Amino acid sequence: MVKRYEFEGAEVRALVEESRAAAERLMTEAQRYLAAGIDIHAEQAEWNGEVDHPGTGAEPGLWLMNDRGVYLRSNARKRDDDSVAWARGFRGEVAVEDEPTCEFIGAATLDPVKPGDTLVVTLDERKVRLSLIRPD
Repeated sequence: MVKRYEFEGAEVRALVEESRAAAERLMTEAQRYLAAGIDIHAEQAEWNGEVDHPGTGAEPGLWLMNDRGVYLRSNARKRDDDSVAWARGFRGEVAVEDEPTCEFIGAATLDPVKPGDTLVVTLDERKVRLSLIRPD
């Protein structure tokens, strides 16, 4: 099933700058596994359930989250809890019936986004696609 979310360009830009300015950035769970040398795609990964990695040191970027609505947040370790960009129509009070998701989107990928643009994030089972809608 394909899911589509739209975000305000100005809000996305602010979050990217927040991430770039951060002294320390957090990793997603998947990034922590990879940094610890765990092949998360292996059929039979040898893993005891613990990840021996501090979870910091990520490159600048944003997390696409759906634990309370659908939103983007920076991966800055120190940030305001309300420093997020909500997807249109998916604010915190809107239930999202999927499993919780945290997808990393690198800041460099988001460099073309400008205030006034709409960032469109399309997800399917295997891919995250980004596109822009520019005002006329």
